[in-house]
Amino acid sequence: MTEKTIDTLVEDIQRILKDGVSNDDIPEGTFEVSGSRLSDLLRSRLSASEREDKRGLRMSNIGKPCNRQLWYSVNGYEKEELSASARLKFLYGDILEEVLLLLAELSGHKVEGRQDVQSIAGIEGHRDAVIDGVVVDTKSASTYSFKKFEEHRLHEDDPFGYVEQIQGYIHSGQDDPVVTDKDRGAFLVIDKTLGNLCLDIHKRRDNPPIEKVYEFKKDMVSREEPPARKYSPEPEGKSGNMKLPMPCSYCDFKKSCHPGLRTFLYANKPVFLTKVQKEPKVPEVKDGQERSPSVSED
Repeated sequence: MTEKTIDTLVEDIQRILKDGVSNDDIPEGTFEVSGSRLSDLLRSRLSASEREDKRGLRMSNIGKPCNRQLWYSVNGYEKEELSASARLKFLYGDILEEVLLLLAELSGHKVEGRQDVQSIAGIEGHRDAVIDGVVVDTKSASTYSFKKFEEHRLHEDDPFGYVEQIQGYIHSGQDDPVVTDKDRGAFLVIDKTLGNLCLDIHKRRDNPPIEKVYEFKKDMVSREEPPARKYSPEPEGKSGNMKLPMPCSYCDFKKSCHPGLRTFLYANKPVFLTKVQKEPKVPEVKDGQERSPSVSED
């Protein structure tokens, strides 16, 4: 049998999803091992002890475009508490990513190096896997975010620093014998709403040298004062009110970065106002509780 390459991964997974796979083609113990991994994943995500705040630089967070956010995350500032719905969303995203790697194995592709520890300039991370010799990071995404991977536009809009993350894993795999393709890395992505799949391949980038980037980040987070904000508040309509831009609205440290921040629900979607010139006539969220707007006579 001809050895498969990663370039047919998505179509091979889609084929077994449509046609199924013969029991004779399933390596013994595959489902048992996958079940054990899922069990470990659920235990880890649902265990209270595993939720302790893990501070410090990691290969998964060092590429975040806002250095101020990274500084807050390392220097003891309190993160916003995740809601139950957010935790569930992340949990089933993790489960989907585990299923993706199982499907890759069942479709005849070679999956190795799962969760191997990687290191650059003393900063560690865990890569997801190496498939057919290529470093792979699995992602579950909304339909909107999925399009960026599918159309290879992540370099245009990458609020979570995924491109830097995959570049780090490509770089750290240069001396790894499991990684036979030294020039590429890939995101294997599932649209968690529609079930679509894509493989977004990125070539190795050598400029700027990644060690210098990592050393700069280490120096930056060690300073006493946070760096300047990357993003500035923007107008909310014509009221004179100012709101956080989209990347800041997802930040766990927005209240530390913008003291006095107020949250209002527009069509049940939160808008974070840094300046309130005119009181919005929509509910305000205070201390996690929704409050009705105050009634004025004008």
